[in-house]
Amino acid sequence: MKVKVILGTAREGRKSERVAKYLAKRAKELGWEAELIDVKDHLLAYTHRWKVTPDMERYRAKILEADALVIVAPEYNGSYPGELKILLDTIYDEYEALPLGIATVSSVAGGVRLLMELRTAAVNYRMFPVGQVLFYNVDDIFEGEELRDEKYGERVERLFRTLEKYARALRAIREEVREKLREKTEGV
Repeated sequence: MKVKVILGTAREGRKSERVAKYLAKRAKELGWEAELIDVKDHLLAYTHRWKVTPDMERYRAKILEADALVIVAPEYNGSYPGELKILLDTIYDEYEALPLGIATVSSVAGGVRLLMELRTAAVNYRMFPVGQVLFYNVDDIFEGEELRDEKYGERVERLFRTLEKYARALRAIREEVREKLREKTEGV
């Protein structure tokens, strides 16, 4: 199983980076092939998905090989960061039937409003939001890169078990969609 962990903010000093790195590391420990996709490496100025740039194509290729996604983002003004929105909007059909885990990072409300916004967006992209972990006060629950709070560890493990279950169940749909995308791209 392959999971892509999308770090959804490019802000300097981002606390969500610790969470994203932890999730990618934990996924590997649980037997997943995990890759961290940092929005900072895909800073785009527009969302015109009909004019595909090489950077957009690299992102697209990563999503097409995924069995599941996890988006890690902080809550910005009751929603998610603009650079994450732009990245997500560069493709559309490629997300179909991907189970999605959401990890929110916030010191106040844990990212509840962000969670609602991302779940709504994910359904629009035809992803399946199947679980979430809300990370409150990252400085209190992490010691450097290591998670100190076992309850979070249990929640993360449950998230990956749920993602795997849905990834297996939705595999046939993803393969059908991806085959149609290949045919369209190759002009068959």
